[in-house]
Amino acid sequence: MALKPLTPGYLPLGQYDLLDSFAANFVGGEVGILDTSAPANDYYAADAGGLSIEQDVKVKGGSVTSLQLFGLVDEGSSGYGTSYGSVIGGTVGQGTGFLGGVVSSSASGVVVVGPRTSFGSGKATLWTQAGLYGVTVDAFLSETGTDLPTTANEGLYGKAVGGVTAGKLTKDSTSNGKVAAVFVNTVTDRSLVSTSAAAAGVSGAPVAEYYAVYLLGPGYRA
Repeated sequence: MALKPLTPGYLPLGQYDLLDSFAANFVGGEVGILDTSAPANDYYAADAGGLSIEQDVKVKGGSVTSLQLFGLVDEGSSGYGTSYGSVIGGTVGQGTGFLGGVVSSSASGVVVVGPRTSFGSGKATLWTQAGLYGVTVDAFLSETGTDLPTTANEGLYGKAVGGVTAGKLTKDSTSNGKVAAVFVNTVTDRSLVSTSAAAAGVSGAPVAEYYAVYLLGPGYRA
């Protein structure tokens, strides 16, 4: 899971169907925006069929414009998976069944019972209220200095629509719209009951567990 609500807004906006092209690649923590221009063959879960707001309104990754409802998406590709084996299938819960010979013999025959939420339903929670969130490195466009923040109060943007990278966080403002969040600090060891590498005397800098960011929320109009 790449999004960790730390001190978020009281409630998320809700659960919305993901644009299929975005659902296949997102990890959680990206900038998600609402969109109603989905292609006719974009699938949605059966329980959304009679609800226009869930059937017709999609969430996709992208950059923030001057007037737009946006947030950070939850239910990514890790943290909601399985203990053994591989998830197989597609949109709307096709990921259950015996693995057979699809994977290595050590996991052969394991029943897949827990694909990630987005895989099972095609939906994800959208957090839109201003607040403090933790985002792991895989939600950023890359692990380079161009994209990863290093100084407090650096602005973060959602990558403009660009295939699998749409919505990824970056501090590069070029063609990426308006600021979506502000970097606060890097969290290297949040556990009080484990010994960090630094405390154990291991050489080298502490490894970042996630990046604390402040989501500005759709009400921000800078």
